[in-house]
Amino acid sequence: MSPAPVSFQDWISTLPKWHGLLQLSPERPYAHAEEAYDTQYGVTAGEPEEGQGLCALLQTHGVDTTGPALEIGCGTGRLTFGLAQHYPGPDFLITDPSQAFLRLTQGQFGSGEGYPTRLHFAVLNADDMGSLPPGLFSLITMRSTLHHILGVGGFVAACARALRPGGALVMGAEPCEYGYVLMGAVGQTIAPALAAAGVEVPPAWKEKLASFTDTIRFYCRRDIDKTTAEDKHLFSPHEMADLGEAHGLRLRFLANATFSDYAPPYQAEFVSFSVFFMNYLKYCMLFDEEFLKLIRRHLRTQLRYIDDCYRSHTGPAITGVYLLRKTPATP
Repeated sequence: MSPAPVSFQDWISTLPKWHGLLQLSPERPYAHAEEAYDTQYGVTAGEPEEGQGLCALLQTHGVDTTGPALEIGCGTGRLTFGLAQHYPGPDFLITDPSQAFLRLTQGQFGSGEGYPTRLHFAVLNADDMGSLPPGLFSLITMRSTLHHILGVGGFVAACARALRPGGALVMGAEPCEYGYVLMGAVGQTIAPALAAAGVEVPPAWKEKLASFTDTIRFYCRRDIDKTTAEDKHLFSPHEMADLGEAHGLRLRFLANATFSDYAPPYQAEFVSFSVFFMNYLKYCMLFDEEFLKLIRRHLRTQLRYIDDCYRSHTGPAITGVYLLRKTPATP
């Protein structure tokens, strides 16, 4: 007979503390300056839509939310803030390997009073998920984090073990292999298109292009060591479905969706391939505005063709939400 599940409060009381934070792993700083993260990507943390939308999504899909929630890789708290406001369960464990990210997120909550769930902050590396008690959490969630984790298979297995029946592992803003490879292929056409139009491509722009296409190829390949890389993987929905099924998790993949899409006023963030592509070059690859204008002008035909293929349905899948629900216990 399996031992009775440990209570969250009993377990949390046994954890050591480090600089005022619970400690489940040694600290590991982010590869870049944590304080500059939101500025680079043009986002604002401390807005409720991401967490509010996630909670609406959980309700829609019948996920049990009576137990504690765990966030992996909180970053600057873009998901954390709204989830703390709207998650109906009793406790919310907020984690990141970076102390600096945890401090930035903590700063959004002041004393932490006035929230429906109790907030707890801990240093946790996703590689140490196996140390969590079994059957403890109703929700394990993350936003733009899974692609940082080296051993995805082991991570999903550990999450399945830590979930209650009826709970879910929910991951948002994760890169989809199909769409990213398409972006890389389009990127390969930029230099020839500009050359055909008589535009001279300076060395700095050539370096940016090479970095972009090489990055996509690196993410996609599975035959190279990615241990020291910050971003590591692309995902395909059918492989994620097979991985989840092997551990009693059933996948619902929501292509090109974000958590905030499910919060009022229910407006989809994804507009088109061309918009996502150009934003990726701007915010992730840091292409300058002059270069972006030339790309828009001289790749107009190619980008319009892809957009025209998806005028009546969402696609191609570039990113999305992966909701893996654990099979509820049978009566």
